[in-house]
Amino acid sequence: MLKIYRHRQFHSTFLVVFSLGLIVLLLNDCTTRPQTSVAQYQFTFEGEVYRIRSIHAVENNERYNELIGKNFLAVDFDQDRIIDKINVGTTTLAEAQKVYDYGLEMLTKENRLKEITPENHKYIEDLEDFHLELKSFYPVNAKPFNQFKIISKKQFTPSQIERIKKLFPKAEIAVRDNSNRMDPELFRPLH
Repeated sequence: MLKIYRHRQFHSTFLVVFSLGLIVLLLNDCTTRPQTSVAQYQFTFEGEVYRIRSIHAVENNERYNELIGKNFLAVDFDQDRIIDKINVGTTTLAEAQKVYDYGLEMLTKENRLKEITPENHKYIEDLEDFHLELKSFYPVNAKPFNQFKIISKKQFTPSQIERIKKLFPKAEIAVRDNSNRMDPELFRPLH
């Protein structure tokens, strides 16, 4: 009977040690995995449901937003409020930007927008009439690319737009009128 008791005691001790070792390994594995946080916002624009998904990959400190529509997926790689690329679908950058602007405006009104300025590779030059910006992106799921922005401090004329299109024939040119960007309510008299 003594032998049976010792065998059971050894077996019980082995199970406890093995179980504790397994728990330590699992906990260690859980804490060393790269973490990614995702926040999502759903809204309706012109009768269609859209989502803005903000993704932060902690391991490589990468942050980007995705605009998800019924038939497309668009990405803002540097979270600068400008759609950089249509990854899936047939919508244009201008159409996606219009939806994205609306979604960000709704987030701002609900006080749910957290703005973060990530580090990226960019060159900025301010000239008398133009603001030039060249950014390089290195996304995980796509080829690296550059984005070149020309922001006029005055309104672009149609001839200027045509000249830019001729200079950059492969680029998608999106012209936005920024003259009405601020809410007129901000300037109404206080009394």
